[in-house]
Amino acid sequence: MAKRHLEKSLIVLLLVLLAIVLSYTDALWRFDRWIYDVQLKLLATPASQEIVIVEVDQKSLQQFGRWPWPRDIHARLLETLQPANPRAIALDFIFSEADQQHPESDARLGRALASGKPVVLPVIVEYNGNVLVQTLPLPEYTEHAVLGHANTDLDKDGISRSILLQLAVGNSRWPAMPLAIYALRHPEILAALPGLRFNAPNDGLLGDYRVWLPFFDPSTDFTRVSYADVLSGVVPNQFFENKYVLVGLTASGIERDLPAPLAIGNRPMTGVDFIAAGLDGLLKQTLWQPLPWIWQFLLSLTLAGAAIKTSTVFSPRWLPLSVLLLSMMILLFCLVLLHTSHYWFAPSASLAVLVASYPLRSWRHFEKLIQSLFAERKRAYITLNAIVDGVITTTSDGRIEYMNAAALNIISSKLSKAATQHIDNIFNVEIDGNTHKLSELIQQSIGNHGPLEFNHCRLSSSDQHLMNANLIISPLFGKKGRPIGSVLTINDIGERMIMAKMLLQKAQEQTVMRELINRTEQVSLAKSQFLSQMSHELRTPLNAIIGFSQLMQIDDPEHPLAETHLDSVNEIHKAGLHLLGLIDELLDLARIESGKISLNIASIALTELISDCQTLVAPLAQNKGLQLIVQNPLSPQFLLKVDPKRAKQILLNFLSNAVKYNRPNGSISLTTSQVGGNRVRIAVTDTGQGLAEQEQQLLFRSFERLGADHTDIEGTGIGLAITKQLAELMHGNVGVSSTPGVGSTFWVELMLDGEANLS
Repeated sequence: MAKRHLEKSLIVLLLVLLAIVLSYTDALWRFDRWIYDVQLKLLATPASQEIVIVEVDQKSLQQFGRWPWPRDIHARLLETLQPANPRAIALDFIFSEADQQHPESDARLGRALASGKPVVLPVIVEYNGNVLVQTLPLPEYTEHAVLGHANTDLDKDGISRSILLQLAVGNSRWPAMPLAIYALRHPEILAALPGLRFNAPNDGLLGDYRVWLPFFDPSTDFTRVSYADVLSGVVPNQFFENKYVLVGLTASGIERDLPAPLAIGNRPMTGVDFIAAGLDGLLKQTLWQPLPWIWQFLLSLTLAGAAIKTSTVFSPRWLPLSVLLLSMMILLFCLVLLHTSHYWFAPSASLAVLVASYPLRSWRHFEKLIQSLFAERKRAYITLNAIVDGVITTTSDGRIEYMNAAALNIISSKLSKAATQHIDNIFNVEIDGNTHKLSELIQQSIGNHGPLEFNHCRLSSSDQHLMNANLIISPLFGKKGRPIGSVLTINDIGERMIMAKMLLQKAQEQTVMRELINRTEQVSLAKSQFLSQMSHELRTPLNAIIGFSQLMQIDDPEHPLAETHLDSVNEIHKAGLHLLGLIDELLDLARIESGKISLNIASIALTELISDCQTLVAPLAQNKGLQLIVQNPLSPQFLLKVDPKRAKQILLNFLSNAVKYNRPNGSISLTTSQVGGNRVRIAVTDTGQGLAEQEQQLLFRSFERLGADHTDIEGTGIGLAITKQLAELMHGNVGVSSTPGVGSTFWVELMLDGEANLS
């Protein structure tokens, strides 16, 4: 339960973080713009008929010549339009430089601007290299005109959707041309401009009050007249009465195009078209703006919370439908909010969280479901193939669909054909002496809507007896009780009897084996007890023999022993000590096998262990003319975690054997090395006769002397067995490597005292 709550908490946290990141980074802006453009089409209204565009079109260029025209032509247009009493006139032309060839034309245009109502002229703010430049009309024109900036901004996808109602460069502030035109009749709008505010300048250029244009239904258009038709009098003056007249370039190739989300024929808009679209929004009071970032963020979090709640309330079965409905509600909310309050809410972050909530919520369930299905499928196959009964599934007409391993084994001779054959082509069944087709029995079980059971029937194939078996035929039904097939279960009675006999034989074998193990354990225990008791019984008289021999060795001045008698006493004493050592070895072996030996694990310096053993063995080696070489490159501070007494016993056993079985004038080498980081290997190498591989395998067994009993070398053959078991009791190990005619190397690995060595 705690794990489930933790998983839910992690999912909620992940979705909230996703909403925050997507809202802050605007990573899904393309999707947001696409939704905005779709909603533009749904909310678009017909173009305003209060706006008239006077076009500098191809017809006008053919009549007045190539662009730019002398300014007296524009003066004639103003002189023609102003008496018609339009609401406003805007010329989307830049008159920033004087016409040196036609100064009288400049003067005439200036008089035309001064003689009537103010005309709106454009201001262009742009960069010339790294320098911000304002391009204004001539001063004599500016004096009598209203100025508005004609700058446009492209979104990140290259589409122009918005304008800045105000643009500031230093101390100069310019309204957008649509706003300047609209404010001529509605100056009150300048006191409370709509749009998204910007407080930080951008490289000296400050745009403020950004609004998104609603554009207009592309199936409609503004009233358009040719510049040439107006001057020729084809268009009467009363046509412009109470209209907003916009004059601009529309001829192809002489005016830059602005891609827009809505346009007639999906073509780019010219500058005058874009000014008209902005003025259209102002006239309809439908200029839109994005929600402030904080409200966008809070609303995204709220909708993300709704998405999270949806993902936890609904079951995985209904979750896709709930996600779809909630997504549609979010999109509808955006549309309603845009239509009623003219605020645009970017829904992509909320939709992404909502869509992400579905796999995050359901993946665990689907994963468990899939794992469960696979596990059940695997379990079913394993179960079917493990049981000894043959299982066959067929269609309702008897065609085979599946057979388990036992069934395949029954018809192994027809295995290659079984997958595509009819059940009657595989075998028939004989019941009470009558032969039946299995397909007929399948139809009978389907007709009875229940299983049919036949005990002790005979299965045959091509008149060849297969087995005696119990047969069960069970019908399978699908939806609405429609029969879809059957399941045949074949229980081989002969196999069952064989299995019963095998199990009985196995049980008998296990009983005999258990009796043998118990008897072996009893014999081993009796042997250990016998060795222990006999060793104790032998030690008592042996100690007396050794004691009396030691008394007889004492020099008595009054009654000295003859030299021959003293030699005999020495032999008695030596033999007694040897026999005592053998008895001690037997006692050690008995204690180890009975588990009664106790070890006193302590720390001993490696150098101390080697030095003590070297001191004891050196005289024996010298007496036999052997050279004892010790090579210990390890640190003197190395400490072993062993029973010091038993460690010396192991090493002395190796060294004494090296002395016993060495050749005259040979050598004995004792070397050390670190193994595996926590062990030390002590190796004793002699120059004796060596051992064959078969002898090495028997070396550490009890009472194995490997032919040494045919020599004069004393021993019982249990020293190495004790050595091996003592090393293993101290978590160590022993081993041997030998080459016949060259010599042998016996080694023991003992544990390092890690704590002592670290300190």
